[in-house]
Amino acid sequence: MSKQTLNTLVIVVLVGLLFTQGKGCTLPGPLVVTKATAATYVYEQRETQVPPAVRAGLSKLNERGILATEFDKDTINKQGGTVPEQYKVALAAAKKLPSLIVTGGNTVLRVVENPQTEDDVTGAVPR
Repeated sequence: MSKQTLNTLVIVVLVGLLFTQGKGCTLPGPLVVTKATAATYVYEQRETQVPPAVRAGLSKLNERGILATEFDKDTINKQGGTVPEQYKVALAAAKKLPSLIVTGGNTVLRVVENPQTEDDVTGAVPR
């Protein structure tokens, strides 16, 4: 913890004690912010193709450091029913296909059903 962070924390505690007159108070739990780490476009190739604008959006996300990929659900049958580990969370979250699943680790942050434009893709992942 940096000295500046520690100083800020001490000030917050002191101000809190001042306003509660030493009687204490209930503070909210920790704020958990999960940053997007991946975006997966899940689709079925026999039903639809990946729109060029969606591919362009995935490319832009990759440029921003987000692992952006496509996953053809039909490949599960071709691989004997095995879902690659990196796609398990996205596949479970994709209730309707095609969908863009934005995740932070194993946490689903956003689901965009039937994205069609580059903005649909890039807008799903906040900067």
